[in-house]
Amino acid sequence: MPGSFAKAWAHADGVDGWLTQPQGRALFDAATKVPAGRAAIEVGSHRGKSTILLASGLTDGVTLTAIDPFDDPRWGGGPESLEIFKANLERAGVTDRVELHRGLSKEAASAWSGPPVALAWIDGAHDRDSVLLDIDGWDRHLVDGGTMLLHDAFSAIGTTRAVLRRLWWTRRYRYLGCERTLVAFRKEQRSPLGALTDAIRLSPRLAFFARMVAIKLARRRGHQGLERLFMRGENEPLI
Repeated sequence: MPGSFAKAWAHADGVDGWLTQPQGRALFDAATKVPAGRAAIEVGSHRGKSTILLASGLTDGVTLTAIDPFDDPRWGGGPESLEIFKANLERAGVTDRVELHRGLSKEAASAWSGPPVALAWIDGAHDRDSVLLDIDGWDRHLVDGGTMLLHDAFSAIGTTRAVLRRLWWTRRYRYLGCERTLVAFRKEQRSPLGALTDAIRLSPRLAFFARMVAIKLARRRGHQGLERLFMRGENEPLI
């Protein structure tokens, strides 16, 4: 049976990473819906913050495959990252629910031989081409009715471009909603009207995106007054 979210968050909260508690709840709740005989995958594990939340929500017999090279500083890695990741999972008591693929998402998707995937959490490299590879690679394995969640959507430019290109106006996914920069879709066939409705519902996120970009530009150029003007909370572009 899944553990409690409160217990999972107590373990995950102190782990280095960028998730709000409501985002953590969204991941945990999505994991509880993965049925027996299906799999969950995570692209981009870092130190294990989201890994703990996802693994804690899984029912008995369902495994999370965590995919991360762990050694590339471009993605927050380094020599110590893997050991920290393992230690965090051990403290949270979820090691037995996680299988590790140390490598790139495109390699894992190409070689996938596990059960059909019911949950794909994508939080790897944030350039457009990498995110498109993640979406396309795991779309092939995601079952109808499965959930795809992405982090840093409408914040990171590359992630946003990939989401708009693949998932904004599509008849293959239903837009479920956003929790700040976490966006959720369910794989299902949509009518043209349904796709249009989802595109309209998603469009207001472009204003959010514009504000995130303005914050980043002001920060990069040292305009603290402008940055404070656009900010409505701490670390907004990261969460």
